[in-house]
Amino acid sequence: MSRRAPEIAFACSGCGRETVCGRDGSATCASCGRETTLDVSGLGGDPPRVEQCPACAGRQLYVQRDFNQKVGLGIVVVGALLVPFTPFYSSLFAAAIADAILYALVPEITVCYRCHAHFRGFARNPAHQPFDLHLAEQYDIRKPEG
Repeated sequence: MSRRAPEIAFACSGCGRETVCGRDGSATCASCGRETTLDVSGLGGDPPRVEQCPACAGRQLYVQRDFNQKVGLGIVVVGALLVPFTPFYSSLFAAAIADAILYALVPEITVCYRCHAHFRGFARNPAHQPFDLHLAEQYDIRKPEG
């Protein structure tokens, strides 16, 4: 199985929209045209792996499956809606099997807790664990009300 070319998706510092660059770190925002060059020195190795986030220099990263969570939720909802029409809740079992198959097939990506940059096509760094809500809450910055 061939590995996908390394790709970094991060928020443009000009407009906040998603911008994508390769391993070289240079990107031009498709929305506002702003050019950005990330410091990719923390993306070493062959195959390359993420040591720190080049977009914000954060070292707290996690891994997850590269799958749209809304689609996954949609599979469960469809399975639940079909329960009255299927014997023995078989639609829920079908949804669970579909979810398990997708989980096995979809590759992992690395995500930055601080800036939410996504790293696709990089080798997994064993230091990065699955999402940790407690750690994520430390980076959840909200504007004060009022």
